[in-house]
Amino acid sequence: MRIRHGISPSFKQIGLERTSLQLRLTVGITTIALLGIGSIGTWTAWQMRKMLVVDHKETMATVATHVSQRLAKTDPDAWQPVLDEWASPNLWLAAKRFEDGKVLARSGPLVDFAAKMPAIPWAQTSSKPTVQRIDGRQIVLCRKPVTRTGQLLGELYLARDVTHDYNVLSTLINTLLFATLLALAVIAGLIAMYIRRSLRPLRQMNQMASAQVGKPQPLSLPAQPVPVEVEGFVQAMSSLYNQLSETGERQRQFTNSLSHELRTSLSLIQGYVQSTLRRGDNLTPAQREALEIAASETHRMIHLLKDLLDLGRMNSGKLELCLKPISLNSVVESAIELVDPEQQRLIEVEAPAPVVAHADMAQISRVLMHLLKNAMQYSKPDQPIQLKLYQTSVWAVLQIRDYGCGIPASEHSSIFDPFYRVEASRCRSTGGIGLGLAIVKALVEGMAGKVGVESTPGDGSTFTVKLPLAPEVNQPKS
Repeated sequence: MRIRHGISPSFKQIGLERTSLQLRLTVGITTIALLGIGSIGTWTAWQMRKMLVVDHKETMATVATHVSQRLAKTDPDAWQPVLDEWASPNLWLAAKRFEDGKVLARSGPLVDFAAKMPAIPWAQTSSKPTVQRIDGRQIVLCRKPVTRTGQLLGELYLARDVTHDYNVLSTLINTLLFATLLALAVIAGLIAMYIRRSLRPLRQMNQMASAQVGKPQPLSLPAQPVPVEVEGFVQAMSSLYNQLSETGERQRQFTNSLSHELRTSLSLIQGYVQSTLRRGDNLTPAQREALEIAASETHRMIHLLKDLLDLGRMNSGKLELCLKPISLNSVVESAIELVDPEQQRLIEVEAPAPVVAHADMAQISRVLMHLLKNAMQYSKPDQPIQLKLYQTSVWAVLQIRDYGCGIPASEHSSIFDPFYRVEASRCRSTGGIGLGLAIVKALVEGMAGKVGVESTPGDGSTFTVKLPLAPEVNQPKS
């Protein structure tokens, strides 16, 4: 298992999946503000409408009381001047005599209101004013009996047009709604800015942690003051980092020491076995076969331990590389001869022009051999392997294409980890222990290059290695 230095997950992915903490806080606080301001605005509009209705009802009740009292003191034939005295541009009055139901007087400039009087639900109107909608207008209706010494003389009808006040109130409410929405937009912007500023230490720690992956420095606090919660989190992460770093270092030391000791012992065993095979003329066929198997397995274990030691040196930066301009065309030919000396596999090479890279010849040959062996291992013997060599403006590019079982997209980033292998049921059941591609990545990145893979299950894989071009190749021609 490889211990990664630093903290690799992004802080913005801690919490809900793929949800920005800044967005969540902004939406949450804005929603609370919307509910609060919306509730206050709704309550205010309701109170204003209620106050308007109550005020008009009280005014109508007062007018009805005073007019009825004046009519009670006046002879019915003289009611018209009384009504004219109280009439106003938005107030209509009428008086009906009780004995014959004749309208003795009416007053008020409400257009066509007198003609609609029979259609108005006066029977549902009492001395308590009510607001009703008539012909698209808001009308306050009131009916008041006119009595004198307990005797009913007639009835007083009042209608007050309050449509203008309702329209003004509606305009005011709409203005209030627009102002509320505008205020919410401003508040949301300010909240987003404040939250972004508050989360700046976390973003800086995220960047620092990403930059420190693979480096031996622990996570530190940003320069400016940070919240107490962030400081405690950083201290906890630093403590965890130190423990992981110490564990990883002890693991590497143990692996290197054990690999070195085992390699020495196995080299001695291999030497004795090979010596016995050369001198053992009296060995039976069964004994010779057993010794050959032991020699083969010992040789395989020695190479495995060598890979472990080299991988440990690469990860610790102790592997020395001899970088110089080399011709990748010749390296490709040599690697193919070493991997397939008997030419049992069809390897198609496409190299239209010489490509000179700035790399270590021995290590790039090793990279090629690992990738070619990997292509042979995970594809059928009758399937060809394609090797393409070309260059771009800054890179020397090697591509190795096989038509084997392929690799699922979810495992593309994991196949370069040590000891990782794609599930055996999807491919072949034989193979190594998963060090080849890890060594390839370490070597290529050690030479300032890049390695990647494109693969589709059932359609094969394409491994791409990019190496820097030699300096003289990069220089523009004069």
